[in-house]
Amino acid sequence: MKKLRIGYQPLSPDLSQPGDRRRVAFWAKHRGHEIVTDLTQKIDVVLLSEKADLNAFPRKAAGTPIIFDLVDAYLTPENVAKDWLRGVSKVLTGQISGPPKRFTEFVENLCLRSSAVICSSPEQQETIMPFSNNVHVILDSHDELPLVPFSKKSQMPLQSILWEGMPATIRGVAQIENAATSIRKQWNIELTFVTDEIYYLLLNKYIQRDTAELLSRILKSASSSSKIIPWSIGNLVEQASVSNVAVIPIDLSKPIQYLKPENRLLIMWRLGLPCLTSPSPAYLRVAKKAKVDSICDSPTEWKNKIAEILENRDRAEENATLGQAYLREFHNTDLLLERWDRAFESVL
Repeated sequence: MKKLRIGYQPLSPDLSQPGDRRRVAFWAKHRGHEIVTDLTQKIDVVLLSEKADLNAFPRKAAGTPIIFDLVDAYLTPENVAKDWLRGVSKVLTGQISGPPKRFTEFVENLCLRSSAVICSSPEQQETIMPFSNNVHVILDSHDELPLVPFSKKSQMPLQSILWEGMPATIRGVAQIENAATSIRKQWNIELTFVTDEIYYLLLNKYIQRDTAELLSRILKSASSSSKIIPWSIGNLVEQASVSNVAVIPIDLSKPIQYLKPENRLLIMWRLGLPCLTSPSPAYLRVAKKAKVDSICDSPTEWKNKIAEILENRDRAEENATLGQAYLREFHNTDLLLERWDRAFESVL
């Protein structure tokens, strides 16, 4: 493939968001392609993120191939009212041009008009295929994080349970509230949340809220054993190094959460931690392929499996070691670069 000038409408102006730097920026850097955020310049192909004007660029980029990087499950809205609210809000705030409509309709139309669509999981791919016959599944690169061997850690008086992610997904931890309360009777535990200290209710920009207050309402009495660490790569690596187990409880009643890909699980394994998750389609698929007993389908299972990991470090090591074997075989740099190559080659 020749060196490309990729016109990119990013998630962040400086490409600092994980969805920028772990995706097309990662590929372009490795392959020597140039990313251009000024789409008035001469470019070979257009790549649109979810924050692009989904209505305008197909007209502006006439004659230039368009690839839509659709990493979230926006084709499965929670309900019609919220779908309309998201679409209208994006029009009123100027992110999307044209008359208001359901956000899903904007997404469907861009999928239909794009030369290719990239998504994050086979489960998401199924929802996109009715609108595109050229869909590519590409997970994030996690090369910015170190690959850390599992450490049994000496039996410290404080047992640390790690949660990492955006505040938008934090409501799922309600599933472990009873488990945390029960386990506190046997161990001195700490729940560590590596996340943003504030979040926004609308479009990740409007109506600011405090994450600690939300967490206190969700965890109830267990919140006294919790702490929030501001998200950064350094803080995440540091907290993983002193944690015993990672947890990813998900509110599976929310379609956009239900269809999330396996990135967070792979990150925890990469950092050398055993990890337990809710039974989302992506986590079930990976657990089966990795031969790892990591799925918790009820409050009782959360309590029992967290307790087992804390008690039995051999079981903890098995979880993390099998997870890292999965990474080496199915989520390595060469495989990710080849998938990006194929996606761009398919439109050129």
